[in-house]
Amino acid sequence: MRKYIIFAILFLEIFAFSNYNNTYYLIELIKPFKTIKNITIYTENGKYKANIYSQIVKKSDLYFNNEKVEKIEIDADYFEEKNREIWISWEGMEEIKEFLDNYKKLNNVDIKVLNVPKISSKLIPQSKTNLKLPDVIMASAFDYPTYKELNIVKGDIYNYYYDTQVVYVNKKYADMIKNWDLEEIEKILKETGKKMAINPISAYWFSTFLMGYGKIPLIGKFFELDDNITKNAMTKIKSWYKDGFFDLLNKQAQIAQFTNEEAIFLFQGTFLYPTLKKLLSDKFIVKPLPKPLIPFKDYKVFITTKDGDEAFTKWLVLLLNSPNLKETLSKKYYKFFDNETYGEPIPFDLKYVNFHKNVMDILKLVLLDKLEINQATKKLEEIVNE
Repeated sequence: MRKYIIFAILFLEIFAFSNYNNTYYLIELIKPFKTIKNITIYTENGKYKANIYSQIVKKSDLYFNNEKVEKIEIDADYFEEKNREIWISWEGMEEIKEFLDNYKKLNNVDIKVLNVPKISSKLIPQSKTNLKLPDVIMASAFDYPTYKELNIVKGDIYNYYYDTQVVYVNKKYADMIKNWDLEEIEKILKETGKKMAINPISAYWFSTFLMGYGKIPLIGKFFELDDNITKNAMTKIKSWYKDGFFDLLNKQAQIAQFTNEEAIFLFQGTFLYPTLKKLLSDKFIVKPLPKPLIPFKDYKVFITTKDGDEAFTKWLVLLLNSPNLKETLSKKYYKFFDNETYGEPIPFDLKYVNFHKNVMDILKLVLLDKLEINQATKKLEEIVNE
């Protein structure tokens, strides 16, 4: 353990730039650490035990519990100082980078942060060379299994934020909703002659039917799909298609269908909320998925590459869980953390990736009467578990 005392010089650094409402959490003021034994804050009136998320407020001086801070003493095991590199992506990467850049300046540490829009397209080729990989990367359920199969990453998965699935409802028709379930949606569509904008043959949405009809967990050692649950889900979706309740459209066309009021229900992720808010202002409401559908939690995670140190990844996630940054990502991008909503995480499993790649083509054949449901479930199960 090494003792680290925050005073004088760091205090000057803190006053050099503004932070979120002039509020800091202690982890933002501490160099990267492996473990922390004790944090003691000395004020004009005494000393206090604190933790990494204790709050420090910047006024004319620094304050803790409305008392002027004289020094902060930390007993910790710190990482050796070395160059480290982090690759980030998805919504909020500009804010995450700005947060980490401020942290670097404040604590005088050498951490390179790169915004990489499609990490897999850069990481996989680089892993086949002699170039060092970044220490930590962001990943999703769709690319992690490939990284693992190629031995690019190691250690545990560290969840960060997630999007979930909801239904955006045209406010004009909200009063028609009494019992929020699939049968009521069908009834409203029949009465109004309107549509719903959904792509139920995608893995992202078909899975909500599978889970809602009882397939939890979605995937075990074997992904069972040639069963009654899958057949019932396919039957329901095929009946919707035959009744004209939805069209096979991409995401942008679904949004257009909702904004022009041809569709009164839009089944999409919470990531779309900021976009719809700009397009439609207060002309819609947001509802959870109707019963019995169960939503996914689409986690973005941090993982350690084969060239990184997992202890550093653990520290990074602790830092990025600063309430300051989480509040920004929640408000601006409608992101969720921990277990804030109901649902199941998308499996970080290669079988789900195979499912994602194949289910739409097979279900399309079912809708077009080119493949029987019994044949479709058998074929899908074989492909996914290869």
